[in-house]
Amino acid sequence: MWIDSDLFYAITHAKQRGAVKSKAEEFAIKNSYRVFETKTLQKPSPYLKNKIEESKALSCPIKIIREGRSNLYLYKGRQIYFLKNSIGSVDGVEGAILPISTIWNDIPTNNLQKEGGVSFPSGKKPEYLLRRVINMITQKGDLVLDSFAGSGTTGAVAHKMGRRWIMIELGDHCHTHIIPRLKKVIDGEDPGGITKAANWQGGGGFRYFKLAPSMILEDRWGHPVINPEYNAAMLAEAMCGHMGFTYAPSEAQFWNHGHSTERDFIYVTTQALSYDQLKVIHDELGAEATLTVCCKAYRKALKSLPNITIKKIPQAVLDRCEWGRDDYSLNVEALQRQPVDNTGEEVT
Repeated sequence: MWIDSDLFYAITHAKQRGAVKSKAEEFAIKNSYRVFETKTLQKPSPYLKNKIEESKALSCPIKIIREGRSNLYLYKGRQIYFLKNSIGSVDGVEGAILPISTIWNDIPTNNLQKEGGVSFPSGKKPEYLLRRVINMITQKGDLVLDSFAGSGTTGAVAHKMGRRWIMIELGDHCHTHIIPRLKKVIDGEDPGGITKAANWQGGGGFRYFKLAPSMILEDRWGHPVINPEYNAAMLAEAMCGHMGFTYAPSEAQFWNHGHSTERDFIYVTTQALSYDQLKVIHDELGAEATLTVCCKAYRKALKSLPNITIKKIPQAVLDRCEWGRDDYSLNVEALQRQPVDNTGEEVT
């Protein structure tokens, strides 16, 4: 028995609509093993092409047995789809069952080669896909994080949509893909993707940080030591960051690498300091100021120099690091917010 495609569609969608089945629909469901519609077979093999031509000359279906796959039926050159494959039972009531639909299959995933002005074969996501995801769970001004940035699609889309964003990338993509792409977005020179849909005209900016190598390594006995990749200036700047000081090395005072207040300073050195060396620094420091000294080693406590605090570098760093955390929290510097105009939008 053959049933036209309109009625076939009506039957298979009746359950979804909550519609009452007609007599024809009830009959078709009861005889679903004999009711079918036909469709063009997509991308047939040479063997199936021959079978398609053979079936065109016959008045009855051809059954094709395929090893390891379900059997295929051809009728008048077209593939048969039996209604029984769309019939099932829900709560004891027999009727049409449809697979759960998707909200994604309307987004094209081809022709992405030139999107964003960077090439990323087999890995680039459509801007419209990211737009839908970001729209579902964020609002303007929210922060979007992509820890595997790839070609920078997430940042580009978030930026065009008025979201703040953080992207992280391990390889060279930051320089070859992400930075060039985001510069085009900011300059209003990226016409593709969601630019038109978002009415994006350009604007905004971003900061770029390169993660330094680990400052502390383990020696062959498992003891924490300073990474030999660090030179004196790198070490001083890193320790200032760890200890909460502003890195601002003085040209006049060798022991002044930074400050936390006008009278609280820090000195970073890989030397093992003696009392005499610290006494000289103390005399220059004066009684009204304080100094934190981060050094490789020191010989004894300095009770007679109360305004100098001594810390061994590896232990000072280990104390400041958040070891054992499982949420990967980042202490990100708060950026200054842009002024807002009378519409509530940030002025860039």
